[in-house]
Amino acid sequence: MNLAGMNTAFDIISVADAIANYGIDTHLYESREMLEDFVTADDSFYLYKGNLILEEPFLLDTDKLEKGIQGFIIDGDLRVNGSIINEEGDYGPALYVKGDVQCRSMLIGGSPVYIGGNVTAEEVIMLHYNHGWMKCSGLFTAPVMIVEDYHFVPDQMDIGAFYYNDNDPASPEENDCFEDEEEEQHISLRLQALLDNKLTTTFEELRDDLAAGEYVLRPVERDADYWQKKVRQNYRNLKRVPPALRTRDLCMQALRKSVSSIADFPEELITPELAEQAVNISGIALRYLPEALITKEICYLAATKGAIIGLDIPERFYEEELLQLLIRHSDFQMERIPTAYMTEAMLVTYVKTGRGAWLDKYCNAAGVPKERVLKSVIDDGVQHLENIFGWHFSADTYAYARSVYDNEQHREAWTAITRKYERKLERL
Repeated sequence: MNLAGMNTAFDIISVADAIANYGIDTHLYESREMLEDFVTADDSFYLYKGNLILEEPFLLDTDKLEKGIQGFIIDGDLRVNGSIINEEGDYGPALYVKGDVQCRSMLIGGSPVYIGGNVTAEEVIMLHYNHGWMKCSGLFTAPVMIVEDYHFVPDQMDIGAFYYNDNDPASPEENDCFEDEEEEQHISLRLQALLDNKLTTTFEELRDDLAAGEYVLRPVERDADYWQKKVRQNYRNLKRVPPALRTRDLCMQALRKSVSSIADFPEELITPELAEQAVNISGIALRYLPEALITKEICYLAATKGAIIGLDIPERFYEEELLQLLIRHSDFQMERIPTAYMTEAMLVTYVKTGRGAWLDKYCNAAGVPKERVLKSVIDDGVQHLENIFGWHFSADTYAYARSVYDNEQHREAWTAITRKYERKLERL
């Protein structure tokens, strides 16, 4: 259903009339003061008088509304032969339904919702995130109801298979989420068993499917085209693709989005050639590769592509040249280098590469005099005076730099740097 089609069926009602005729200030909101925090006197609502039947999903999407329209008022029952979808957790159009609501599934996030009657869903009722709220004292009927980080507890419900509500003390403990082996939140195994796609393991994945208007309980054929689209939308969906459909093309599509998708590649696709290709995209690919494919050569490549010491580079490959390379590409790596591997040369590189903000700390840890490091940086070229004067300027560093570069050979560079830092020189 598009809004052009909606506009032919909906009237427009002012906020004042919506308050007078439907009491939206106390039904949709807590009070007139709260309503004024969200809408202005010049705003309006779509109004449908009578029972509304929609053949397509009802999308509660603020970006699709005309300017000044704050939501929908249905003066009757609402039956949607698809799903009611408010994917955005932070906000959404208001929805006021005087009577009953029937739909395939209901996904509500940031939309304020009032329903005067009962709510019946063919599959799932899911309320998510704490920026939205719902008012409904009627009966909730569905196979599955999930209330995740959302302040609502139904007064009446007939939930046939699975109920989870992290704000309801009566929510069955066995329906709680748990941490899996990767310390990620995993939905209850009872809920996972009910889903048609048994590879769905998080509420986020379930939300994405509901937001797409899909059936999630009823068996549905999901072919290669379906999974191409799902992985294109979110590379993390690769882990939910049946193994037989995880083709090389599909995996490479996910890899181009994120190297972390390697974790869900079939084992036979992870070759030395793919490892090099992945590391060329990002050095953090090392953390997803089998240990047998991590060589010294690939670590050197990864060091130039954003690999992080301690997370990606195995300690068995730590050596002066590799650690120097890591620091040159990102000076923050210095903080991750174990003290036992720190050398004076690394500290010199650290100062040359950036601010050297924690030089005192690292010098103390390595047992190397800071003054010696700074003199080495100065000795290594006049081009390094920018970092010295910028971040390590003192009477001593200036005096030493002057003894090395205040001469005819370096006259131009010395004059330029001293002019740039003239104010610091005046304070000496």
